[in-house]
Amino acid sequence: MRKINTLAASLLLTTALFSCNSSSTREEETKKQADSAKTVTDNKMPADSSKNSMQVNAMFVDYTLGDASHFTFKDESGKVWDFGGNDDTTYKFAVELPKGKANSTNQGWGSDKALQGKWFVITYVYKDEPQYEGGPMAKVAVIKQVKPK
Repeated sequence: MRKINTLAASLLLTTALFSCNSSSTREEETKKQADSAKTVTDNKMPADSSKNSMQVNAMFVDYTLGDASHFTFKDESGKVWDFGGNDDTTYKFAVELPKGKANSTNQGWGSDKALQGKWFVITYVYKDEPQYEGGPMAKVAVIKQVKPK
């Protein structure tokens, strides 16, 4: 009987120690996750302001209106840039199409053909914008200023 009591006591002690260790491990994991989340928050995309703006030299490729506006450019290295908006009214990259060319695919909008293939210095910021009409918010690159290159 004494062996059973000793065995039971040992089992309880082992379980208690394991539980404490497990709890300590869970606390450490929770702290690590919180620190990780803080790092992600601290490294978020810049807010919409002129001091957080960035620039790229890029050629105008196309404008499409699909789930949202897409101003497509290609930089000197060949990287394609998809801007979700254009706050600069100097250049009208998007033009309304004549009734005969409007359809459900282009929704009546297309590119200004005279601007396609031309190079620009684009100043842009990231803004919270809907990913699509009525959709969730996301950081979207938006053109703030356009100058010819």
